[in-house]
Amino acid sequence: MPLSNKTILSYCACVTGFNLIATAYSFYYIKVFMNLYHIEEKWFHGAQILYLIWNAVNDPMFAYIQDSTNFKFTKTRRESIMYSGPLFAISFLLPWIPWGDNSFIVGIHLIVSLFIWDTLFTFVGLAQCTLSTELSTNLSDRITLNRYSSIGSLLGASSVMVLEYTSDSLHNFRAFQTTAVILTICSCTLFWYAGRNAHTEYDVKQLSTTGKEDNDDISHNKTTRESYWRQTIQILSDRNFISFVVANFCQEFHRAFLSSFMAILGDHLISDQDISRSGRKMFYGAVTIMPQLLVIFGTPMIQRYSYFSAIQFSHIYKVGAAIVMLCIGQNHPWCLITFLMLDSCFANASYSLLCLPLSDIADANMIKYNRKHPISSMIFGTNALIVKPAISLSPMLVVTILNNHGYSQLKDINADDVDLKTSRELKHAMFILICFYPIVIGIIQFLSWSRYSVRKRSKQIFIDL
Repeated sequence: MPLSNKTILSYCACVTGFNLIATAYSFYYIKVFMNLYHIEEKWFHGAQILYLIWNAVNDPMFAYIQDSTNFKFTKTRRESIMYSGPLFAISFLLPWIPWGDNSFIVGIHLIVSLFIWDTLFTFVGLAQCTLSTELSTNLSDRITLNRYSSIGSLLGASSVMVLEYTSDSLHNFRAFQTTAVILTICSCTLFWYAGRNAHTEYDVKQLSTTGKEDNDDISHNKTTRESYWRQTIQILSDRNFISFVVANFCQEFHRAFLSSFMAILGDHLISDQDISRSGRKMFYGAVTIMPQLLVIFGTPMIQRYSYFSAIQFSHIYKVGAAIVMLCIGQNHPWCLITFLMLDSCFANASYSLLCLPLSDIADANMIKYNRKHPISSMIFGTNALIVKPAISLSPMLVVTILNNHGYSQLKDINADDVDLKTSRELKHAMFILICFYPIVIGIIQFLSWSRYSVRKRSKQIFIDL
């Protein structure tokens, strides 16, 4: 069944609503808590550890609930988005409302914000990812859908540029808060539209065979007799899944570093004399938009050479570019800012393609175990169970390294200046991080991704719906 324009539009609305808030959240929350709320390192690490543990619990739990229950909000992927999407959008506002100056209050603020955010992020994210798998079983349609969803991601990623200009890079925090409220309203509206109109192939098949006309009467034929543990073992025994998830863990580790510390590293390594603050604001906005442009205009190449080759090329590029930047050195600001932009561009563009291999893995699992409906949420959820700890581990590693080289002194509002030697050591540590992150991660990804074999599918897998 070819994808209709309404289906594509509704999925793009979901992607746009998701990225409007998710991109801004990951870009700003660490900077706000470190530079404005002045959170102590022990509270930051404690929050990240608790966040990591909750990540390990909620991903498989929500995945199993979505695949194996028929509650009002889990009957279909569409309804999961319609009911939980607006709540997810509202949770975006929580970090930007100060609770107080006390270190204990600031720490609790971060913990509560992360827990509520990740709970809804996971539930809505799983529904969105599995929706992309189940809207069509045709590989060409999936690549086309991925291209159009990149347009939605592009629109959503523009939230960072909007917030940068309205808040003057957080110097006007009240304007930042006002803009965040507007983004939340837009996101709620887009989630509601997607929840009303994003019908999968399985929805359409059920409507046509049963004669039902009411969307609310649809429910998926789910796998309810298999235990969570049995499904998990089936997924983890797949060599292609293991190959994918190792590469994806490294990808998320790298993306968490770039999204959380791009502004911090850029502001310290590039002075106003070299590149003006307005120029850096434009750069910060561009790094969230360029990856989507790369996917949109690169789709014909992906269709020609396969997503496997495109993803593997990004691994090779990040290693080679980082080695070149390491040889150039940190005293060339335009080279440095170009490297950061391209590194972020390739990291996020290749991440946008990762739903394609997971969709193929879900199809293969469905055929192998003779299921009537794919356990897409379980596959995406098991992937997230392994991958999402990288979102916490990466910032913890970077904050520890930076504070060991004097960054904590810069956050002290009572410090008039910092020792010149300490400043040089800090900048050198930042530069080494920028170069060695992609080198180490890219090598691991290349080796792991080389073992992924579901990549040369010359004909379509036909599935009896």
